[in-house]
Amino acid sequence: MSKKVGQITNTWKQALEYIKQKNVDAAVETLDKCLLIVTMADENGATELDGKSLELWKMRIWVKIEDLGVLPEANLGYETQDI
Repeated sequence: MSKKVGQITNTWKQALEYIKQKNVDAAVETLDKCLLIVTMADENGATELDGKSLELWKMRIWVKIEDLGVLPEANLGYETQDI
C-alpha cells in the first residue's frame, strides 16, 4: 500500500522539479503556494501536514527560497560605513 500524501507534499515535489529544471519563476510561484498551504493550516490550528510538522515545512520552504537567491537584500535601516 502506498503512502497517501496531500496537497503540501505534491506541491513541494512540483517545486523541487521546477528547481531541478532551473525554472526559477515557476519554482518561486510553487513555493509561494506551499507557504499559502502551510499558513492556512496554521491559521486553522493544524500542527502537521502530511505527517510532518508545520515548522519543518516552513524551514524547508524558506531554505529553498533562500537557495534560489530571489530574496531582496534586507535594508534594516542601519547605515553602514567603510572602516
